[in-house]
Amino acid sequence: MNRLTALAATVALAAGSLALTTPTQAAPAKAQAYKVTAKANIEVAVAKEDTVKVKGRVTPKAAGEKVVLQQRVGNKKSWKSTGNAKIKKNGTYVLKDKPSTQGPREYRVLKPASKGLQKGYSKALPVEVYKWEKLVYRLSGPRVNVEPAGVLIGAEYFGQSLATTTSGTPSSVEYTLGRKCTDLRATYALTDSSATGSSGAVTVTADGAVLATHPLAVGTVIADEVLDVSDVFRLKVDLTTSATPAAVAAVATPEVLCTR
Repeated sequence: MNRLTALAATVALAAGSLALTTPTQAAPAKAQAYKVTAKANIEVAVAKEDTVKVKGRVTPKAAGEKVVLQQRVGNKKSWKSTGNAKIKKNGTYVLKDKPSTQGPREYRVLKPASKGLQKGYSKALPVEVYKWEKLVYRLSGPRVNVEPAGVLIGAEYFGQSLATTTSGTPSSVEYTLGRKCTDLRATYALTDSSATGSSGAVTVTADGAVLATHPLAVGTVIADEVLDVSDVFRLKVDLTTSATPAAVAAVATPEVLCTR
């Protein structure tokens, strides 16, 4: 073996020996994160009426530390913190929210990082929120002989109502709900301006199907009737009144429960 060949073999042997003796560095271990479970008490809520309660557990327990309630409304991508609560000794918690606006939303719970543990999130909890809104605030469709007005019925004032304008003339009004509402709530009656002995009638239809019909007379009040308008696209109210004696028919303070 010549001197160059011998030198090359010696260098290769030394390099192989170094490779065998150099320790391999392990990848850094990923810090453990908090585990958060969550469950909402309801999936459908009415704004300003219902309270959404989110309950769950944090592991490890982290007693006395805080969890944060977050929500994302509609199509928004960002989450907003809207409340917090302390974790109990057994690791459980209760968070509450009373939504004030309608529309679909999601809730989740955040446990911030602490004591060497990374933050943890619960799964997202969908809740659909509905809200009562005055029907007269919505843009109406065809309207014949009916106008928004305040009316007196039994000496009680009802604002944001609908009333007929010309006695003895067929009257109607239509509203598009777009299948986004679930209930219609209203009072039906002849107003106090109607003559004694006068009469009338009201019929409520949804996409051509009759939901309710009532004869009306002075002193007859159909109070706070609630009708199911789930999956209704177009709502129509027909009113008739006698010309002599003259009558004024009213749909008093009608409201619809809608998600948007």
